Order: sequence, then C-alpha cells, then structure tokens
Amino acid sequence: MHSQNSSAPFLSLDPAIDRRPLTVSPDTSLSNAIARMSKAQSSCVLPGLELSLNTILMSEARASGILIVEGAQLLGVFAERDALQAIVSGRDLTAVTVADGVRRSVIALTQSEDQNAFTALSQLRQHRIHHLPVVDEHDQWLGIITPASLRNVLQLDELLKSKQLAEIVSSPVVQAPATTTVLELAQLMVDHEVDCVVLTAADEQNEPVGLILERHVLQLWALELDLSQIQAQAVMSAPFLHFASSELVLDAYWKMQQTKMQRFGVYGNEGDLLGVVSPTSFLETLDLSEMHSTVEQLQRSIEQFEISKSASAQHQRSELDLQLLENPVGLLEQLQCSQILAGMALHIRESLNLDSILQTAVEEVRQFLKTDRVIIYKFHPDWSGTTVVESVADGWRPALNSSVQDTCFGQNYAQAYKEGRTQVCEDIYTAGLTQCHIDILVIYDIRASLVVPILQGEHLWGLLCAYHCSGPRRWQSFEVELLKQLATHMAIAIQQSELYQQVQSELKERRRTEEQLKLSLKEKEALLKEIHHRVKNNLQVISSVLRLQSDYIKDERVLTLFKDSQNRIRSMALIHEKLHQSSNLLKINFDEYVRDLADNLLRSYAANSQAATLRTQAAGVRLNIDTAIPCGLIINELVSNALKHAFPTSTSDNEILVEISPASDNRFILTVRDNGIGFPLELDFRNTESLGLELVCIFTEQLEGTIGLDQAEGAGTTFTITFSELENTGKV
Repeated sequence: MHSQNSSAPFLSLDPAIDRRPLTVSPDTSLSNAIARMSKAQSSCVLPGLELSLNTILMSEARASGILIVEGAQLLGVFAERDALQAIVSGRDLTAVTVADGVRRSVIALTQSEDQNAFTALSQLRQHRIHHLPVVDEHDQWLGIITPASLRNVLQLDELLKSKQLAEIVSSPVVQAPATTTVLELAQLMVDHEVDCVVLTAADEQNEPVGLILERHVLQLWALELDLSQIQAQAVMSAPFLHFASSELVLDAYWKMQQTKMQRFGVYGNEGDLLGVVSPTSFLETLDLSEMHSTVEQLQRSIEQFEISKSASAQHQRSELDLQLLENPVGLLEQLQCSQILAGMALHIRESLNLDSILQTAVEEVRQFLKTDRVIIYKFHPDWSGTTVVESVADGWRPALNSSVQDTCFGQNYAQAYKEGRTQVCEDIYTAGLTQCHIDILVIYDIRASLVVPILQGEHLWGLLCAYHCSGPRRWQSFEVELLKQLATHMAIAIQQSELYQQVQSELKERRRTEEQLKLSLKEKEALLKEIHHRVKNNLQVISSVLRLQSDYIKDERVLTLFKDSQNRIRSMALIHEKLHQSSNLLKINFDEYVRDLADNLLRSYAANSQAATLRTQAAGVRLNIDTAIPCGLIINELVSNALKHAFPTSTSDNEILVEISPASDNRFILTVRDNGIGFPLELDFRNTESLGLELVCIFTEQLEGTIGLDQAEGAGTTFTITFSELENTGKV
C-alpha cells in the first residue's frame, strides 16, 4: 500500500477540489436540473474561442453533475447517468423532484490531512462513480472531485509516455447503426452503463463513423426535441478518431487534443475495436501503486533539484571582479560565447545557405551548453508550427520536422514572445505551465527549457529553444544572454536568406517568362514565315494565271499590260519570298532583293535583255516590309520603262543602274539611271497617261518622299527619289 504523504504538492487533495460546482435544492424538478446541466454544457466552449482540452474537460466535468444541497448540507449528487435514466423512463420530469430522482446513497470524502488525491481516486474507482463530493468535519459540502480535476493535479505524463493504449482500454464497446434514434441510444447507454455509443455506417462493413455521448442526449432533450424522431447520424460527433493499441498513451492524447476530439477508438492487431478511450480513462485502469510511485519519484526529483540549487546559491560571489579572479572558468565561458557569436556572424556574411548556418549554430550551442536538445521552431500563420532545425543528443526522441497545433500558445504566450519575452524554465512541473504545454514537452522528454523569440520587427518568426531532458536545470545568466544574441543573429540570417530566396524566385520567374516569350516569339516567327510563304505562293499563282492568259492574247498592247501586271505581282511576291527565307522577319536585305528583281525583269523582257546591262548597288540597306513593297514597285516600273523605251538600238554600252544609299536624317536615296536616248522633253512624267509612271508617283507619296527627273535629250534619264522608312504598321 502506498504511503499517505499529503504534503507533496502533486498528491495534495485541495487543488483537485472544484469549489464552484453546480448546485440545486432538493425540490428542484428533474426537468429544471437537466436544463441547467445542458445550459452549463452549452457554455463550456464559446464559438471561435480556442481553449485547451484540459480547460474544456474541467468545464464539462463541472456541467456533468449537480450537488443536491440544502444550505450547507449535502443531500446527494445528480449526474448525467441519472438524467439519462430519467429521460428514458418516460415520466413527466416536471412533476418529479431531483431528490426523488436519485435513489443511491451519498458517497462523500471528508477532507483531512490524511486524505490526498489518490484517496479520492481510490474512492472513485471503488464505487465506479465520476463525482465525489468533499465535505468538512461537520459534513458541510466544500466542493466536488472529478476524474478531470484529478487529471490536472496528478502529473503522470512520465508514466503515460511509456504506456500503450492496450493497457488502459477496459470499458465495453457499445455499437449501433448511425440510423438509430437518439432515444434508442440513450436506452442502450443506460442498459450497458456506458457514457457513449459508437455509431457505424449502414452498410456491410459497419465501419465506425462517429459517436454519441451522454451530454449530447441531454442537450437535445433540453431543446424540447423529440428524441424518438432524430437519427443519430444527424447529430453525432464525427469523424471517428482511432489509434492502434500499440500507440503510446501520451502521444494519442496529444493527437486527440490536436484534432479537438474527446474520445477515440482503440483497435487491436486483428483490426477489432477494443474500446473507446477518454482523456481520463487511464485513471480508471492503470495500477494505483504505479501511478503513486511515478508522482512520488517526480516530487523527489523536484526536491533534490531545489536542495542543489540552494547549495549552489550559497557559494555564489556577490562581486563580479572577485568571481572572475577566483573562477577563470567564467572567463572561458564568456570567450566561448563570443566565439560562437563571431562564428555565426561570419557564416552569415560568407554563406546564403540558411540550413547550414542554423544547423551549425544549434550544434555549437548544444555542445557549449552541455544540454540534450536545441531546436529552432517556426510558426505558421495559425500559430501551429514545425521544428525546422534540431541538434539532439543520442538516446532522446527526435523532434525534427514534427508539427504542433498548440491551442494554448496563441492564447497564453504569443503576445509575450512578440514583446521579447524570454522563458527560463528550470523545471516544467514547477513553472506554472498549462497542462497542454506540459504534455507536449513530456512527449519529447523535456524537463527544463530556455526559450527566446526569433523576431523580425514585430513579426514572431519562431523560437530558439534549448532543452534539458535528463532532469531539472538551473540556467545561467550568460547562457540566457547567449541565446538572445544568437536569436538576433538568426533573425538576420533568416531575413537575408528569405530576401535571397525572393530574388531567386523572381529571377526564376523572369527566366520562365523570358522562355515563354522566346517560345511565343518562335511560334509567331514560324507563323509569319508561313504567312509570307502562303502570300508569295498566292501571288505566284496569280502571276501564273496572267501568264497563261497572255498566251491567248493577240493584241500586243493588251499583252504588254498583262506582262507589266505580272512583273508588279512578281516584285511583291519576291518581297514575301525573301522574308520567308530570312532569319529576320522585320527587315529585308534590299541588296539581294534588287539583284533578284533585276534578274526577273531581264528575263521578263527577254527580247530587250541583250540591249542593256543592269547593275545594282544597295549594299547594307535593309528595309521593313511597309517600305520595301512600294519601293520595289517603284524600281519595277522605272526599270521596266527603261528596258522598253531607252534603248532603240542594241550596243554593248547600254546600261541601267539601280542604286539605293542611305542619306542624312535616316533617309534613303533611290536612283534609277540609264544612258539611253533620254526622257522626251515634251512629256511631264507627273501628268501622263502611262500607268507605270502614275504608280511611281503614287508610291513615292506613300513613302512620304520626293521624286526628281534629270533629263537631257540623247544623254540618258535619271530618276531620283528621296524617302524615309515607314513605321512597321502592316498597312501595305
């Protein structure tokens, strides 16, 4: 039998007593009593309020039972099970008092120095109850003890992290189809003395899909709903959370809190449902002596740490100079701190590899502090977070990449850390931490912690945490200062890396955009080449049709008109052919174009081609398509005119020159000269019946140019056209 040492804080009865229980007088109707319980249940968790599971459990435990009192005298306890029995009985609950609704005798615990938390737990287990009133020596009620209140007092996480779920499963599992009515489920709970029913899908597999709890039935009844008409699937708690029986108890409890569920199923190795576990199930099943031994061992470790801390404090020197003279180790520690900080600053300047910088820092800090674990914890927008960097000694459970949805943090700690708070915790069990915080620390074997914020302006990026796992630890002031300065350096490194990543991301996006533009440009180039190819082919078809038609024309004048039209079409087709063949779709090599155009004209006027030599000069001249087409047509008309009229007799001296050269102000000069008989002096080339010369004037105006004629009888003809390159508008 375990000893009754009530002086230990973790065994004391007083913290386990809820001194604000619900109370009613004995003449209160069952209807009013159930309504009050339901109202208290509904107010346990307000919408949008993030509370820890332990806080919710305490509130729901208070709402799950009512003390029946008359003044200071305790008369009985009305619990959820009693309310459920009353509901399924079919009686008029407005006509029955709460005193008549409770048949069993009162089981209470008298508070005294001999009583502790385990005394209360033994009573709960012995009588299979969930509410234990506490009275004083005069039988006046003081409060009530529930499994939830004992869970908050008894620090058993060290035991729970070593136990498997298979060791705490005991209650029978009652299952029913999800289509069962709520009233039928209430009857099942009463018959089997359980506080919940597992609901299964209405199919051959009968997979669990949700739960109905006692409190759910009470809340629905209080709403004056007909429970016989409501199917469970409409109001059940879903989904059905479950774990394997080999899962550790503390891990399962933490995951349950993460999902904000209050029950979960336990499956055996064969896939069979062994039972349903609540956050306090272990209090009903684990060995009392083992639990008592765990609490006492924890208490001894706390006491031993306090003794060693007091002894250490007695040997401290009050003056810093004397301490440094008599303790050269202090100088060495300061030197090592400076080296770590200088090394990290150097890493930041020399490297943009954030992972390497942070990993090196936590490794060096852990070795310097001679502690078991150092991590960097990064927050997400919802205050959940992930361990992104870790250095951990051998033998301890790794936490790297583990994510935590801590409902306590945002409510209790976030603002303080934003303001630069540093948490120095020598022992998690004596630091006043919330139970949900203790649970997650114990999962990773943490007993003492030193935590500093990593801030970027007012933004809390994360935490730098040093953890001692082997026992409590007294953190030195220089250790705290080291972590603070390191957190500042890390914030700089993180900001620098994020900026670098942002720049790299922008460069990557720019390259991707450039590649897309290049691909789009290639596609457009291919399309333009195809268009030029098709236009050239269509123009050649038209030219061929004109040639075929000219074979049937006997009138020389009409035949000449057809031939002139063919040449004009060929001059335009040649433009598109050159663009199709060119790598530059914007500009045409006019030197090549003029040579090819001249050759085509000589072949076209084969009868006169022996009468003259045609020379071209346009080296280095490139024109866009809007300029090239009218310019080519002008050359076509002037050269054709010279071949037809300038040389009545054939001599070897006959010559036609086509020259284009750049002039000032981004202009060009086109010269078409022949040494033939000369342009008739009596003709005005601007006012003639010749279609060719009329077209020359029209295209010169289109090029926004000027045209001049140098004529002398018997001395040849020279046309000079000055023009500017048109903008590429595609209007030609």
